Amino acid sequence: MFKSKVATQLVELNLSPETKVSLLYSGGCSCYVHNESEVETALAETDVVNVFTSLVSKPGLNFTDNYGNNIIDSLVNDEWIEREFVDACWDEGNEDTDDSELADTLSKAFNDEFYEQDFIEKDVTQYDYKRGFIELTARLNTTVGRILESNVSFAGWKVSVPLKGGTFTLGS
Repeated sequence: MFKSKVATQLVELNLSPETKVSLLYSGGCSCYVHNESEVETALAETDVVNVFTSLVSKPGLNFTDNYGNNIIDSLVNDEWIEREFVDACWDEGNEDTDDSELADTLSKAFNDEFYEQDFIEKDVTQYDYKRGFIELTARLNTTVGRILESNVSFAGWKVSVPLKGGTFTLGS
């Protein structure tokens, strides 16, 4: 059975299954700022949206934002997706849909309506009147137990857990 490197490292740390885990994924690129196309450039040249939607579409991980709101529930409540569609994608007996279809649907929605979502942050550094750099950052939270129960890769994600009065960050 597949065991992600992150899951293996968490087992070695011997943390409680209820321990909170913070995940961070970011990517950036050079952009033009004079024509206000930096977000479109970042969406085209980075994989942040696709990596984020691929991970949140996995059943069982129960990802939350920094305020404790369940990501999928928020997307349903804000009418980005319908609950029936999510349930169908997560139903292992349903041969018509799967979590990759949910990820594709969310990715398209985030790319089309980036400014309407609150889950992926943008940070633009302007070098001069014309050029700059944009970084997109996704943050998720879950628990050690949920990660250990999943068969999901966290490649590229920075995974942080509280440990002995500080924070320990795992590479993936």
